[in-house]
Amino acid sequence: MKPLLAYEVREPGEGHCVIRFASSSAAARREGANELDCGFNEVEHCHRKPQFDQYAPGPVPHAVLIDHGWWFECHHCSRRVSEDMQQEAEDEGEEREYLEVVTDANVVYCSQNCVMGEFVERRARKAAEVALIEFFSATHPDCTIESVWVSRAPLQGPGRLGHAQALLYFKFPGAQHRATFTFGEDRMRVTVVDLPAYYTWRGIQMPTTEAA
Repeated sequence: MKPLLAYEVREPGEGHCVIRFASSSAAARREGANELDCGFNEVEHCHRKPQFDQYAPGPVPHAVLIDHGWWFECHHCSRRVSEDMQQEAEDEGEEREYLEVVTDANVVYCSQNCVMGEFVERRARKAAEVALIEFFSATHPDCTIESVWVSRAPLQGPGRLGHAQALLYFKFPGAQHRATFTFGEDRMRVTVVDLPAYYTWRGIQMPTTEAA
């Protein structure tokens, strides 16, 4: 069996790259194109990167990629994280002493501050999700909750432009499809096919359409 070798595959749009380990350039190009969501012939380049061969079958650690000139966005604040991060901060007149590359599983942070900030926000969102489930369960105990989504904590209604901040997906008695409850709104979104069951569940008479 041929050994797996490292290739850098780059897409032409925004210049995103991936490292693929494959036994040939063609295989790396094909797999890289799939990962980058572009066509085989659209790949800008597929170059050998022997310095990464030791990490086969992958992935290459983020810290190693950064040492070789790659950059990533901080998972918390979106700052550009690279080997030049501190110099770039100094050039912008920012404090740079607190900046450091921190990797955690598949994400990268620009500092321990952002690691803690993400941890706190994640815990707060989880608490908000629990609160949303408890609120809905108390008011609609006969429904089955399927999933929830909370953009940020604490719980709040739609934003200034009407964007939902907290959603709960559920099924009510007799429903074939899941319905949507938006925290802060006095209505629910239900599929047309489930409207008869919805009116029955809510004890409301279903509107009738008069013939022309």
